[in-house]
This record gives sequence, structure tokens and C-alpha cells, in this order.
Amino acid sequence: MRSFRMLAVVTAAAGALALAAPAATAAPVPSAPAVPSADARQSAAPAKATPSKPVIATYKGRQIDLAKGWDGARVCTEVTGGAVYCHDSVAEADQAIATIDPALAQAAKAAPAPASGVVLTPASPSECGSGYACLWEHSTYTGVLLRWSQPGTKYLSDWSFRDQASAACAYRSGGMTIYDDRTLQPDPSFYVGNGSCYDLGPLPYPYGGFWNDKVDYVVL
Repeated sequence: MRSFRMLAVVTAAAGALALAAPAATAAPVPSAPAVPSADARQSAAPAKATPSKPVIATYKGRQIDLAKGWDGARVCTEVTGGAVYCHDSVAEADQAIATIDPALAQAAKAAPAPASGVVLTPASPSECGSGYACLWEHSTYTGVLLRWSQPGTKYLSDWSFRDQASAACAYRSGGMTIYDDRTLQPDPSFYVGNGSCYDLGPLPYPYGGFWNDKVDYVVL
């Protein structure tokens, strides 16, 4: 009987302690960040980052889609009307353009007058003649070369040249404006005036750093 009463007292005391103790609060478990769906990621991606319109060029007698690569070509030239021809060298391109578009070739021979204070390398005027806006692969005005003659917006992803330009020249009325495509920010731009050439390596970039390998599209 005594043992039963002692057990009852202990049980009652334990219950009282349990009622008196504050309820334990479980620590919140951080939820995993939501992963956007493939459709959401695609809609958020800048349109200028992917090819938008095929640029079909003639190279060695066959048609190539420049968005898929240059197939070994070193210079691609847009002629009057928008057709594009690619060649293995500037000399070969100039010789071909003289037959394809004689008026453009003749105009390009005119020595462009550089803007005041702009330092040019010896190669740049001959490679980017009057009537063209040009981008080079390297800051020394060497490497792969793009030459445009027609106005409009040129998305460099269509030309396999996005984030690759290191030098720019413009020898055409209206010059050329280069842009970097930014997500959720204004697109920085830089105007290359008629008769101007720039090494993009030391050219200051608005968000810090330099313009080298940042050009995503150009407007002529």
C-alpha cells in the first residue's frame, strides 16, 4: 500500500513539472530557394544573347550560317543590299568585293580621315575603308574581322562574334554604337564616330573594367 502511494506521489509530481515547463519551440527549417522552371529561365534570358536571325554568308562557293561558325574564314564583309561574303584574308576579300560590289569597293579605297586625337594603327585604315564599320578580334586590329556597310542593328550572336570584339573602327556616315546586353540593367553603349578607331582594351566600361570582349550588338 505504501509503495502504491509513493508511486502516485512521484507520478503526480512529474506531471506537475511537465505542465509547468514551457513548451519547446522547434527551430525553423530554412526552405530551399525556389528553382525557376526552364520556361522561366528562358523568358528571363536576354533575347540578344542567342541567335535571332540567321546570317547566311557565301564562303568558297558555298553557303554557311555564321551563327554556327565561320568554317575557317577570317574576314566577313556585308555588301550593298545586305549580302555577306567571307574570305581567308582581307586582300582576297577586297579583290572579290571589287567584282561583287564595285561601287562599295571603289568607295572603300578612299583613305578615311581619322577623327582628331584618335590614334590609329597602320593596318586599320586599309582594312576598314570608307563606307564600313568594323570590329576586330584583337586590340591590335588583327584576327577575325567583321565589316558592315548597311545600317541596322547587328546582333553579334548571329555572327558568332558575341563578347569577342577588341577593336572597332567606323568610316561611315553616322558612325557605329556598340552595346553590351545586360539583364535587368540598362545596356551600356559607346559611340564610335565616323573616322574613329578604338582599342577596346583600355576603354573604360560604365559598370567597371573595360570594353574588351563585351560587345553584344551594334547599331549602324
